[in-house]
Amino acid sequence: MKPTAIQDSSERLDLLLSRCSLGDQSAFAELYEATAAKLFGVAFRILKREAWAEEALQEAYMKIWRYADSYNPGRGRPMTWMINVVRNQSLDLLRKADYRAAEEEWSPEKDARMSGDNPAAMAETSQELQRLMACLSGLSEEQRDCILLSYHQGYTPSEVAARIERPVGTVKTWIRRGLIKVRECLDQ
Repeated sequence: MKPTAIQDSSERLDLLLSRCSLGDQSAFAELYEATAAKLFGVAFRILKREAWAEEALQEAYMKIWRYADSYNPGRGRPMTWMINVVRNQSLDLLRKADYRAAEEEWSPEKDARMSGDNPAAMAETSQELQRLMACLSGLSEEQRDCILLSYHQGYTPSEVAARIERPVGTVKTWIRRGLIKVRECLDQ
């Protein structure tokens, strides 16, 4: 995807979020249509169960609707803000005792996988993923590992620190600095 297409998409989502903050339900429906597949993917990667990803996504969209006025375009792109809402909601669900107990009984074979129902969305996601991977390759191995464990696998900074046997403060610094570099790279 060309940078101008990404910028156009970002501006469109920014406008839709602004309209949502004013209570525009048609803007919310359009926002949902434009972002649901991508945001479902975020929740699904963390939760690994379709039903729980759907639950997390529904709750996340309720928060997006309720708090659309808190989105600040100066602090990042609208999709990044929405991904963080979905990620946080997914992590909240993951931390619930019910989830952990049920997770022990679940196996991947029992759950349906995401389907390729929308080829255009999949192509767009693939192009964005390629750009993201190129930006991640510019990071140190430690930064990249910490970011992927945190944002792709859903680990908290404390869990990442325990997993890689580093201090939590170091992990948080690597994540923060790495995300700054990735954002600068993606904005180019």
